Amino acid sequence: MDFIAFAVTTVMVSMSGILMPGPMFAVTIAEGKKNRLAGFEISAGHAAIEIPIIILLFLSGALLDVGNTRYILFLAGGLVMLYLAYSELKKEHTEIKIKGLLSGVLLSALNPYFIMWWLTVGFSLVILASQFGVIGILAFTIIHISCDFGWYGFLSLSSGKISESEKAKRSLSYISSGILIVFGIYFIYLAAEPLLLYF
Repeated sequence: MDFIAFAVTTVMVSMSGILMPGPMFAVTIAEGKKNRLAGFEISAGHAAIEIPIIILLFLSGALLDVGNTRYILFLAGGLVMLYLAYSELKKEHTEIKIKGLLSGVLLSALNPYFIMWWLTVGFSLVILASQFGVIGILAFTIIHISCDFGWYGFLSLSSGKISESEKAKRSLSYISSGILIVFGIYFIYLAAEPLLLYF
């Protein structure tokens, strides 16, 4: 995978999770009506949890001989993305009443889906990024965090006018799930690639 393909993959996989109308989406809309900068504050809290995780995963991959383990992570990441796509199309969303920076921290640190994503999908992306060294990790971090700030900032600045629509929420669910399915299959392909060489 070349750098441009990696960057596009990072954007698409990151957006597949960000577009989900879940708890952070709900909080951003609710707070955006009162504070148009709420999305940026929530994203800052989210980033405060994500950046240390990215560093730890990168160091773990550097210190440990990932080797063939990467294919297990790719498989796990692919299966998790397919599971999240299924869950996204089935779940009902509820409103959560916490605010600003704290909401970004709590909705990240206490969200089991968030932890599962980073231990599988996120770790797989970090492994891909590590192929380009420190530059790859910096690029991954900047791209991923920028997607958060861009989307949640847009939601709060738009004061929920677009995002409150049930039709818009359903559309976002379908788009997010579609991206998850495509990249879930792609990650499973990456996991199976060594086996395919024998055929």
